[in-house]
Amino acid sequence: MHYRQTLLAVCVAILTIGGALMAPCAAQDDVEAAFYVAPGGSDDADGTRGRPFATLERARDAVRALKQAQGLPAGGATIWLRGGRYELAQPLELSADDSGADGAPIVYRAMPRSQAIISGGVRVPPRAFEPVEDTAVLGRLPREAWDHVLQADLKSLGVEEYGSPAGGGLEVFFGDERMTLARWPNEGFTRITDILNIQPRDVRGTKGDAVGKFVWDNERLERWLGEDDLWLHGYWFWDWSDERQAVARIDIEDRTISLEKPYHHYGYRKGQWFYAYNALAEIDQPGEWYLDREAGVLYFWPPDDIDDRPVTVSVAPELVRASDVSYVRFEGLTFEAARGHGVVISGGEGCEIVGCTFRAIGAFAARLAGTGHRVAHCDAYNLGHGGFAISGGDRATLTPAGLEVENCHIHDFGQWRRMYVPGVSISGVGNRIRHNLIHTAPHQAISFSGNEHLMEFNEIHSVCYESNDAGAIYSGRNWTMRGTVIRNNYMHHVVGREGRGAVGVYLDDMYCGTEISGNIFYRVTRAAFIGGGRDNAIVGNVFVDCPRAIHIDARAMGWAAGSVPTTMTDRLNEMPYQNELWRERYPELVNILQDEPAAPKGNLVARNIIAGPFDWRDIEGRAEPYQTIRDNLVVESSAFFDPEGPSLDFQQISPHEEIGFEAIPTDRIGLYRHEARPTWPVRDEVMPRVIDDWFARQAPAARERAERRRGPRPTFAIKPTAAEITIDGRIGGAEWGGARPRDAMLIAQGVHGEKTAPQSLAWLRWDPRNETLLVAIRNDVSDEKPLRMGNSWGSDDAVEIAVRRTVDSREAPILILRGYPSGHFESSPEAGADPEDVERAASGVEYAAHVEGPRRWSAEWRIPLASLGLPAQAGTRFALNLSVRKSAQPLWQMWRGTGAHTWDVDQGGIATLAE
Repeated sequence: MHYRQTLLAVCVAILTIGGALMAPCAAQDDVEAAFYVAPGGSDDADGTRGRPFATLERARDAVRALKQAQGLPAGGATIWLRGGRYELAQPLELSADDSGADGAPIVYRAMPRSQAIISGGVRVPPRAFEPVEDTAVLGRLPREAWDHVLQADLKSLGVEEYGSPAGGGLEVFFGDERMTLARWPNEGFTRITDILNIQPRDVRGTKGDAVGKFVWDNERLERWLGEDDLWLHGYWFWDWSDERQAVARIDIEDRTISLEKPYHHYGYRKGQWFYAYNALAEIDQPGEWYLDREAGVLYFWPPDDIDDRPVTVSVAPELVRASDVSYVRFEGLTFEAARGHGVVISGGEGCEIVGCTFRAIGAFAARLAGTGHRVAHCDAYNLGHGGFAISGGDRATLTPAGLEVENCHIHDFGQWRRMYVPGVSISGVGNRIRHNLIHTAPHQAISFSGNEHLMEFNEIHSVCYESNDAGAIYSGRNWTMRGTVIRNNYMHHVVGREGRGAVGVYLDDMYCGTEISGNIFYRVTRAAFIGGGRDNAIVGNVFVDCPRAIHIDARAMGWAAGSVPTTMTDRLNEMPYQNELWRERYPELVNILQDEPAAPKGNLVARNIIAGPFDWRDIEGRAEPYQTIRDNLVVESSAFFDPEGPSLDFQQISPHEEIGFEAIPTDRIGLYRHEARPTWPVRDEVMPRVIDDWFARQAPAARERAERRRGPRPTFAIKPTAAEITIDGRIGGAEWGGARPRDAMLIAQGVHGEKTAPQSLAWLRWDPRNETLLVAIRNDVSDEKPLRMGNSWGSDDAVEIAVRRTVDSREAPILILRGYPSGHFESSPEAGADPEDVERAASGVEYAAHVEGPRRWSAEWRIPLASLGLPAQAGTRFALNLSVRKSAQPLWQMWRGTGAHTWDVDQGGIATLAE
């Protein structure tokens, strides 16, 4: 026996007499105290190796008594947990009294080579399950489920409180896998057939209904009539905002579903997706369950034989709850089956979670707030919410907290709450996320807010698979949150739901002062995204096979202008941005309100390497004059890159030295071997259904487009006309030569040059006598997705004419005219034209539209050539693109796919006024 064990045996022997806690004996200053806990122990024992305690609470109290009587030994104290399960109905509560000291921590540690499981669940033994014999229940179950579904009385096991199907209640686990609360469809979603417009809602042209009642024309409705507590989980209005809502009423005759109030904050929109759950009638495959919350009876179709793996139902709200605790460490433990978070540490300093496993947790694996706390070498998976949330530091004084998440494998999270529950959430000042592997989640990998954080050497993939307009790494909406560095990370295989687009690093809504450097992006749509922000740097990154690799817009000068004097200014004034400390740290903020606050100034894009067939620049015209874009290298081949490493062979990239590109230390990216890690080596897989099939569809069109652009641009000769053409939107007759398709310009390419349908046709003429350009466009709309009226570009059906008066020079402005089925037209500044040019482009223009029916509409223009800056003479050449927005599909169609903005005429074609 070690000396410290001998001392402890003596000390603890007199700690407990007849179960009463007595004063402990003195411990030498250089000795670590040790207590032991075992599933078969007794709280009446003395906590020695031979007579361990049974519970963590008893061991905690023994350490408290030792501290109160003699003080904490210089080596701290260790509570050793033998292998086995420690079931908690309530969390282990720790307070300041349970703190260790710097260099003398209190450690809760698993015995070597053993698995100590702290569980918030109750095991349902195989003998508790029996076949379903109730004819009423069998009548609700699908016939194919009768021989497989078992039932168990949870009340007989002492489980009587179940929570709500909305979340945070009882869940069922088979082994460590989360089972599915019975749902339809079993995978994916169904869609809202139509909305009723009871209380119409229009968000910048995106239209819906504020009332939670909608049409769903599906025969499944009849099956749900007998469900007493049916719920729907949907993305009701936006692709990034989900909510679970109870069903109030199903009307079979009207094919409508009414939801309980309160309704979803954003409302409901036709075509948005949802699924139904908490339905006994939908137990139709292995792994599904339903709970009769009144009777306490669990119905379960096990994936395997009920004896193969344990069935656990979650009970405890949390597993560990520590308030104002310092220098406590949890080491080598397994946490599972909590309804809420696994571990919560609020306040204090210097606490650590090291080498632990979190699985089958209802919310976050752990949340830590305070100073100097650390999570390292942990595995966290099968999580209802996110992985680890760390928060600390003082923003007003820019005092860092030094919190850290390092070398953790975080995956398969967001299994219940789908949006805004990242693998790691970081806030405050001066915190770090390093060397983690984060993957397989419906939304974000990392969200951050605050100042001067560091995110480095992380690998991220297969996230945002259920959302669009989402970022693997995300923050937004604050001028004052600056100084964060995102460097030397590897982000790959991120494209969003149905391949419709997600972002690698997303600086949303005027977010500022962030460095994105030395990262590798592979098969990520819109890899680096600046949404109207200032003073950001995208430098020294590698982008491989990334459509629209770099995006910068000027939203605060357009649709988001209203937030500048309100939200953004309010948040600016919350910080002492003009005091000496802030002036020194962030000089760009001092006079921001007097320095075009809406303009995306001060961004730097430099020394990046871009490879692959896709167009990399996605920069709004209004934003471009404010950017510094230099020394970027575009290469056709990606042979220098190996995604498996990842590794970069710079000998195949020339001349990367000339642009000042600094080598990326790829060998340091991701997890590293450490004796505390629960698993090594670590295995992970890219979600095959998410990415590579999407890229396989998109890449050929991108390569064809790139090849086409290396050759001559398409041309169109605009013939003169002597006929008098009436502009009334009705195309045909002699005035348009019978509007023969063979004479028309075909508008049928998608954004990336792919073929699309139904197509549109355009006829162009020029009138030498009146010096005007005449344009007629006939638009067919999908039979299944009819015409949408309105006057909002992007949200409603519309046509667009984009012109630059030169072909080879970018100095002239791009002028944009847009027309709608309503008869409204507008001249848009979106491409960055000066206000005078925008106003001049609309001068003297005649526009008319005619709706022939729900499946077709047409538009006609008479445009003075002088308004476009074009001389009215034969031989005049100019850059042109014609585009059509078919919103309900949704579909963007162009004469020539630009790879990005419809108005990017430099990627469009060339028109000539013919003789």
